[in-house]
Amino acid sequence: MNELLGDEYLGDFFTGDYSEVYKRQNSIFGGTRDDYYKKAYAVVTRSNIILSKLNLATTQRNLVEGEAKLFRAIGHFEMVRMFAQPWGYTPDNSHLGIPLRTTVDINPVQRSTVADVYAQVITDLKDAESLLPDVAADGTFYTATKWAAKAYLAKVYFQQNHFPDAFSAANDVITSQKFSLDTNYTNRFSKGLSKEGILVIRDSIGAFTPGGGLRDNFRSDISIPGFRFTTQYYTVANARSVDKRKVWYSNTLQPGYNVLTKYNKNNFDLPLVHLTEIKLIRAEAGAESGGANLATAITDINDILTRAYGSTTFNLPATASAASVITNARTEREFEMVGEGNRAQEIKRIGARSGQNIDRRGSVWSCNGFVLQFPKAEYDANQSFQLNPEGGCF
Repeated sequence: MNELLGDEYLGDFFTGDYSEVYKRQNSIFGGTRDDYYKKAYAVVTRSNIILSKLNLATTQRNLVEGEAKLFRAIGHFEMVRMFAQPWGYTPDNSHLGIPLRTTVDINPVQRSTVADVYAQVITDLKDAESLLPDVAADGTFYTATKWAAKAYLAKVYFQQNHFPDAFSAANDVITSQKFSLDTNYTNRFSKGLSKEGILVIRDSIGAFTPGGGLRDNFRSDISIPGFRFTTQYYTVANARSVDKRKVWYSNTLQPGYNVLTKYNKNNFDLPLVHLTEIKLIRAEAGAESGGANLATAITDINDILTRAYGSTTFNLPATASAASVITNARTEREFEMVGEGNRAQEIKRIGARSGQNIDRRGSVWSCNGFVLQFPKAEYDANQSFQLNPEGGCF
C-alpha cells in the first residue's frame, strides 16, 4: 500500500484496487485495502486478548506483556500513518486518526485524534521497552527485545518530526552495539545472513513466508512485475556507476522495463526495522537538533556513503552544514529503502515539517487521496463513524 501511494513507479500496469490506490483516488470500495486494515486490527485484537489474560502468566509475564504492547503499538502506528493525515496536519494534531482499541471489545469504536493515537503508541512502546529482554531468545532478533521497542520509538518520533527524541532513541539502539551494517546488499532480505535486523520475521520454508507479498508483487527474474520504476526515478537511482546498490535494479531482466531485484528469491526473512533505517533517522534527527549531534549525523551519513560507493569519494566533510546532512540523509534514505514502504510516508512527513511538496507526481502532501479510505464495514456498523473525505490528488 505504501509503495502504491509513492512516486517511484509507473501506474500503467496496475488494475483494480491497486490502480485506485496508485491514482490516489480515495473511495469506499477496495477489498485489498479492507484486508490490509483487518489484518492490522487482528494484530491489535490479539494483543488486547493477551493483555486481558495477564493474570494467567507466571514466569514469562513481562515478556508476554511486552510483546503484546509492542505489536499493538506497531498495528496502531502503521494504520494511523495510512488512514489519517500525518502528524502536523493541524497545529495540535486534533484531526481525526483511527479507532484506538486498547480493550477486548467487538463494539464499534469512533476515531480518536491523531494526538491521542500517537500518545497511546508511545506509551505502549515505552512499556514494551521496560518489559522486554535485552537479548533475543535465539540471538538473531527473530524474537522481540527492548531494542525493537526502542527502534520503533525512533520511527514514531521521527514521523512526528520530534528530532531530539528521535535522535536519542536511535542513538540508544546504535550504541548498544548489538547490530552492524551489512557489507553485502543482498543480505538484508536473505535467510539468516543479515546482521542489521532489529526485529525480523523468520521465513520458515514450507510453513510461513513473510516476504511472499513483496516477492509476488516485485519479483522480476521470472516475469514482468506490476511494479516498474519510472525512467525518472530509475535514472536518479542509477546515476553513479560505482553505486553498489545498483544490484537492486535491472533494465535487462525484463527488457524495456525498469525493475527491482531486491526480492528476486523464493524465501527470505523479513526485517520490520533494521540498522540502516535507524542510522538514517539518527543522521537527519542529529542534523535537525544540531549542536554536538551534528558531528554524529555526519559520521552516520558517511558510513552509509562509504558502504554504497566502496570508498570515501562522496563522503561529506567534517565541516558539512546541517542542511547538507539533511539533504543527503533524505536522498540516501530513498535509495537504501527502495521497495520497503518508505517513500510515501517521507512525502507526507516532509510536507508536514515544512509545507514542501516533494512528490514527483505533483500531488500536495495533504491531499485527500494520500490517505486510505476506511472499510465500508466501519460505517455500516456505526453510521456516526466519520469516513475520510473522498477525492483524489490530481
